[in-house]
Amino acid sequence: MRSMFPEPKLPTPLTRSDELSTGAVEVWIKNDGLSHPLYGGNKVRKAARLIAEAKRRGARRVLTLGAVGSHHVLTTTLFAKAAGLRCAAVLIPQPSSEHVVDTIRASLGQGLEAFCANHSALAPLRIASAWRPGDVFVAPGGSNVTGALSYLEAVDELVEQLCAQDAPTPDWIIVPVGSGGTCAGIAAGVVKHRLKTRVLGVQVIPGAAPAWFATRLARALLRRLLLPTRELSRVLSFDASEVGPGYGHATQAGEAAIRTAQAAGLALDSTYTAKAFAAVLRQLGRAAQRNEPVRLLYWHTLSAVPLAPLLEGAPAAGDLPDAVERLLLAPRAP
Repeated sequence: MRSMFPEPKLPTPLTRSDELSTGAVEVWIKNDGLSHPLYGGNKVRKAARLIAEAKRRGARRVLTLGAVGSHHVLTTTLFAKAAGLRCAAVLIPQPSSEHVVDTIRASLGQGLEAFCANHSALAPLRIASAWRPGDVFVAPGGSNVTGALSYLEAVDELVEQLCAQDAPTPDWIIVPVGSGGTCAGIAAGVVKHRLKTRVLGVQVIPGAAPAWFATRLARALLRRLLLPTRELSRVLSFDASEVGPGYGHATQAGEAAIRTAQAAGLALDSTYTAKAFAAVLRQLGRAAQRNEPVRLLYWHTLSAVPLAPLLEGAPAAGDLPDAVERLLLAPRAP
């Protein structure tokens, strides 16, 4: 498995969406859904760095934290397995959907050791009880300075693509914010390159914590690289209006965004990307009303690779361990 595991597929595509662009309003898509041939998404860039770091530190197992349908947990499991490491995760509840169930099925099928906490407040205690000698802890979402650095480098990649395509610098980059590492790295990359672009982080978790953590992480990343932090307040802002009933719950705007995105060839999930894309559509509507030119770049973070191969040999949806099954909450109607 180790020798056959493919490398990340970088750079990921950067395309102008003719379906969404109208008049002076341009929409560009940076599709990190195609970041890996086995399982894509934004967690790939982070996992490649974080698992390599764990290996250098002599880990025998990596331990992480995520919701029961976490893309981060699945990606970490895959990269750890390829590096010859075991992967364990403390899982917390999440509203159930077919996508969520398939994701945890794939994680278990790839060898994840699952430790379940029936409430997020119990996660620290569960992490402590799950800890074993030889473990290296991987931050939730891969969102620490090491993980976020991969998205600063992704902005290096973006700048090269814009130059190669003679494409305009976007006015806005719009990206979902969960654990915050992707948004933090992108914002730091914009500061590094002195772009006039602003970064809008669309929260999928309510409250002030996501914005606070992403901003703090971006500052830490810039300091690590001896780059100035003063421009960050101009570059980075947050939108919590798309959260809806809470993490993992669908919203009406998100469901409408899913339908609209299909025209652009994108499949969205209700937890992250539908809410971020709803913010893109809202920005488009405002620009159209004001008849003002704007260039938006939507950074797509959901794997665009079919999950079916990873479900071969995985537990069936009706055969999940009871402790995992209890984490699948009833979703609220959007």
